Amino acid sequence: MSRTNVLPAKSQNPGELHLRVFTSATKTLWAAIVSVTVVTEVVPIPLMPPLPFYAYCAAKLVFFIAIGFLAPLAFWRFNALNRGILLAAISAAAVESLQGVLHHGHSFHWYELLIKLALILLGFALALDARYERKISIGPVHIQLVGHHL
Repeated sequence: MSRTNVLPAKSQNPGELHLRVFTSATKTLWAAIVSVTVVTEVVPIPLMPPLPFYAYCAAKLVFFIAIGFLAPLAFWRFNALNRGILLAAISAAAVESLQGVLHHGHSFHWYELLIKLALILLGFALALDARYERKISIGPVHIQLVGHHL
C-alpha cells in the first residue's frame, strides 16, 4: 500500500476508496479545519451579495460538522477522542467569546454557541458510526477506513 491517505481500492467496485485513519495527516487535517473555522469566525467579512454570503455560511456549517467528524478518525484512543471534542468545544466557546470582545459587528450569543456545539457533536456521532462500520458511505462512493486500531 502506498503512504497516501486516500488510496484506490483493490476491489471489484471502482467507487470504493481506502482512507488511512489515526495518522499524523488526519490529525493535521483536523487541526487545519479547526484553524480555518476559527479564522472564518473571527475575521470580519465584507458586505456581499446573498448567494456568496449563503455559500460562506454553508461552508462554515460544513466546517463545524467536519471538526466533529474528523476527531474520531484522527484520534484512536477514546481518552484522546474526548480531548479532541473538548478542544473543539473550547475553541467554539472561545471564538464566540472573542467575537463579542472584538466587536466586528458580532456579539456573543448562547444560541450560536449551542448550534456550533450541536454541529460538532453531530459530526462526532456520524464519525463514530462510520468508525464502527469501518467505512464512510456517501451515495455510490464507499470509503473503507484502514488503520491499526480499528
